[in-house]
Formats: sequence, C-alpha cells, structure tokens
Amino acid sequence: MRLTGGALNLALVAEFLGTLLFQLYSGAVSRGPIETAAAFAAIMYLTYNLSGGHLNPAVSLAAAGTGHVDLVRGLLYAVVQILGAIAGALIQVGLVYDNYIGRPSESCFSPPRHVNGPELWGWEFISTFFFLAVMYTAVFVSPGQGTAAPLAAGLALLAALSTGGFYTGGSPLNPARVIANMVVYRCNISWGWSYLLAQLAAIGAAVAWVWPVHGLGMYMGGPRPDAFTGTGTQLGTPGLSDPLLGTGRGGAATGDPAGGSAYA
Repeated sequence: MRLTGGALNLALVAEFLGTLLFQLYSGAVSRGPIETAAAFAAIMYLTYNLSGGHLNPAVSLAAAGTGHVDLVRGLLYAVVQILGAIAGALIQVGLVYDNYIGRPSESCFSPPRHVNGPELWGWEFISTFFFLAVMYTAVFVSPGQGTAAPLAAGLALLAALSTGGFYTGGSPLNPARVIANMVVYRCNISWGWSYLLAQLAAIGAAVAWVWPVHGLGMYMGGPRPDAFTGTGTQLGTPGLSDPLLGTGRGGAATGDPAGGSAYA
C-alpha cells in the first residue's frame, strides 16, 4: 500500500521530535530514575494525541507484532525514533559543555562493575517486559487509561529504573537511546548489544503475553477496540481512538481497518 496523508506525516514528526526531546532531556544529566521517568511522561503527553506517544522502538515493534499497530506504521515509527534520538544526541554535543562526538558523555550508561553479562541481560529483559506490559494496558488494549496513560507509562518507567536501573546502569529501556549513544558518543559499544538483545527478547515476550491474555489487534484479525491507541481525551471511555483512522462524533472510528486516512 502507498502511504499518504497528513495524519501519518504528523505522527512521524511527533515521534521524531518526541524521541529527540527524550534523548536531550534525559541524556544531558545524570541518569536518575525520576528525571528519566518524568521526561518520558511529559513528552508522551506532548505527542499523545498526534501519534500515540510511543517514543520507543520497543513499544512500536511490540504493538505491530500483535496487530495493535499496522506493521508499516510500526516500522516507520521505529526508524524515526532512532533518527530522533541520534539528532537529540547531536544537539547535546552543541549544548552541553565537554560533550564531543566520539567521546562518552552523561548520556552513556553501562552496568556497574559488580554486575555480569547474564545479570545485566536478565534485569534489562524483565524491566523492558514490565514497561511494555504496562504500555499495552494503558495505551493499546481496551478500555485503556485515556489521558492518564502517560502518567501510567512514567510510573512504570520509574518503578523499573528505581530497582532494575541499579543493575543496568540506568538504562531507559529504549533501543533508540542505546543506538544513539553508540553512534554519536561511541559508548555502550561493548555492552550495547546486550541491551539491544535483551530489549528484543522483551518484545517477543510481550507479544507472547498479549496474544493469549488480551488478544490480537485489528491488524491481525482482531476486533477494532475502542482504545486502539489510547489517544482520545476521555479517561476509560469510547473517546479513545486512533488518529490515523479518523474519528466521528464521540470518538467512534470511521476509517477502514487497513489504515484510514493514512493510506490511499
């Protein structure tokens, strides 16, 4: 299918800008769980009604894997999120004293010396799975959490980083952040693949969890839920809708399941 339409373009811009800001704000200072979670929640509110506020390739790819987001859209989101994080890291180089391309910075993270490879992998896997499970409940699965979804996502990230972050070095559970650090700062090279493989395994585990518990989404033959992306304005009501499908009065989806106004 041919991707067209301003709604999809706007959603991609929102994901790019949102991930850029997440990299910029959470990567410019020490990797405290409160700073990282607060930045994610606030930026998710910013992008929520434009794109669903994924801000993380793990979220977009997991949602595509269960049919709650169409595959093309999920892949496009992941690409622009990675590019956004790289752009945010490059902006950091210009705005933060003593940040240079090719030199480790405050944005970098690695496990403490007392943590070995399997322990890092385990904590990163469990924490990412936990975060994705909350994102499904808050954003993708009916009834959703409506405008409280960014708060739920931020709390999930805070909980994961407050405990698991002690063993992962404060990893924000975000492949885009890992890749941006590897590309721009040349850090995480030795550990980066461990983070990425753990996050990829967590995507698979989240898909395996959602399939029997919540069911597949509309792009894999499931019903069209009221809370397709959780981007509506009313908490726990049918006002939740997908901005790319088009909405009628009261938030009822009017577009076709193949992609609505985003396709032609």
